[in-house]
Amino acid sequence: MEWHLRIRYGTDMDSSPPLLGGADLPGPLCLNTLHSMGAICKLDNENAYTYHDARTLYGRASIIATLLPSRSVACAGTAAWVWLGGRFPETIDIIAKAHCRALRYGRRISVFNRRTPDSHVIAVGPITITTPPRTACDLAMNCTPETLTSAVDLVCMLMQEFRFRPADCLQVMREATHIRNAPWARNFFRTIEGKL
Repeated sequence: MEWHLRIRYGTDMDSSPPLLGGADLPGPLCLNTLHSMGAICKLDNENAYTYHDARTLYGRASIIATLLPSRSVACAGTAAWVWLGGRFPETIDIIAKAHCRALRYGRRISVFNRRTPDSHVIAVGPITITTPPRTACDLAMNCTPETLTSAVDLVCMLMQEFRFRPADCLQVMREATHIRNAPWARNFFRTIEGKL
């Protein structure tokens, strides 16, 4: 299955920085006040992004671009946030060959060293990201009994928004031969198929 998306954006979006840092605001009190008013989302005690910037796919991709290590692919929960929006992820999930131990803007980097076929990734603005069906597969593979409900909700939202089915995810898993936890993920999608 191939995924093609046309991303349209104005040139004015390119000129504004996606993250606000200590130099952009008068101080921590201003940052906390804007956060409590719902104007910005704090990443840590010094950095934030505006909810206005996070309203579009391109805006969310630009925000994530500032947090991603070079030559990495956004996946799992991070990719789901770019595709759908909502609550910012607690960790930055990436596919990469290198290890990342340092925090980025107060967020831990979770690195998955998985072989990813070219058909499972796509460029969205400044980042490379897993396609919606591959993102759903990564969410299914990484969920635990404690996170099962939220994973099901995210996967169902991805399926509804991008019009694919559990059978498409099973096909993605057949194409990616080096995916761990595949039996769990296959059962995950078979259960969802039975509920749709």
